[in-house]
Amino acid sequence: MANFPRLPLVWIDCEMTGLDPDNDVILEIYCFITDGKLNLVKMGDAVDGDKLDKNEAAREDPGWGAIIHVDKARLDQMDAWCTDHHGRSGLTGAVLASTMTHEEAADGLLEYIRQFIPKPRLGLLAGSSVHADKAFLRRAPYDRVMDYLHYRILDVSTIKEAVKRWAPPEPEGETTRKERHKESKHRARDDILDSIAEARRYKHMLFRDGD
Repeated sequence: MANFPRLPLVWIDCEMTGLDPDNDVILEIYCFITDGKLNLVKMGDAVDGDKLDKNEAAREDPGWGAIIHVDKARLDQMDAWCTDHHGRSGLTGAVLASTMTHEEAADGLLEYIRQFIPKPRLGLLAGSSVHADKAFLRRAPYDRVMDYLHYRILDVSTIKEAVKRWAPPEPEGETTRKERHKESKHRARDDILDSIAEARRYKHMLFRDGD
């Protein structure tokens, strides 16, 4: 029997052609699901997890991702920053090679979430500056995903900004310096894993950690 996550968080990062949801489009999506204590779900936690053998069921779920096809003419309209970063990360080439449509990506994302969170409006959207991702995901065909989730979000960037203003200064250690100078790879999977790791650090720093 599946062991569905308690107080689930649906971590999503999108890479786009820009930041304007009225004119730009999603290129890549990656999603991980954790419980409320930021533990990644196990493969055996899914609706059909009982079909897996014991070893497979105990593994952390690898998440779900999609690269959506966008034609070259549309990609050529990206600004200099997106053109440079998506080109260097390999995303532009992957987008041109992909055959996935936005409809297929929306269906796949929703099905993935339902595997671990079968009850609607229970999972919270989570990420860094995730309001920007939500603005794109509110548009069809991804709106069906947002309609399935709770209306609240957990934004790690909000916690980060609160820490800057209200928390005592952290000792300047090696970890602090590395995180401060860490440069995003601007690929959805890497960015969302970074967000989960950052949330875990704040959880340990600021909140009673019952783990």
